[in-house]
Amino acid sequence: MDEKTRVKLSALYKSDEINQIWNVCQSKPFINHPQYGNISAGEYRQMGMGKSCPFCGQKMTYGQQYKTSSLKEAIDKGFEYINKKGQKTINQAGNVYFHRKYITLDHIINKARCPEKMFDYDNLQYMCWECNQEKGDNNAYEIEHTLDYLNDLADEVLERYKPL
Repeated sequence: MDEKTRVKLSALYKSDEINQIWNVCQSKPFINHPQYGNISAGEYRQMGMGKSCPFCGQKMTYGQQYKTSSLKEAIDKGFEYINKKGQKTINQAGNVYFHRKYITLDHIINKARCPEKMFDYDNLQYMCWECNQEKGDNNAYEIEHTLDYLNDLADEVLERYKPL
């Protein structure tokens, strides 16, 4: 990324402006991948196809067959699911609907808070759309998720191995 773009990003803090830049730059090679050089967000996302989401452990999807511009088709393909709040949900960006496990690039440090890190390789991680929606702007999501996992593990151990 050139210096002019980096300076511009460091001055923007409105989420609609940040999202506009992110969306416009999806196909531009702004991510400096240590192994592959400069790549686009789409190329980076494609490299994660078939990997497990680090939070739910389910295999992530990518490609044309996992998105559609038809709500009816999205429902017919099983893209609809019940979210953690108990609401029926279909992931949508603009006029396109996505599979719940469609791969997204999550910004570890929120891009609205640190726009200059928006395209930094070290600030991006693969995450399924469902988990990314749940995370939202919560920068403590990973810590909370780990704590929930450890609590569940402790409960399971205590259930399996009753104290003497």
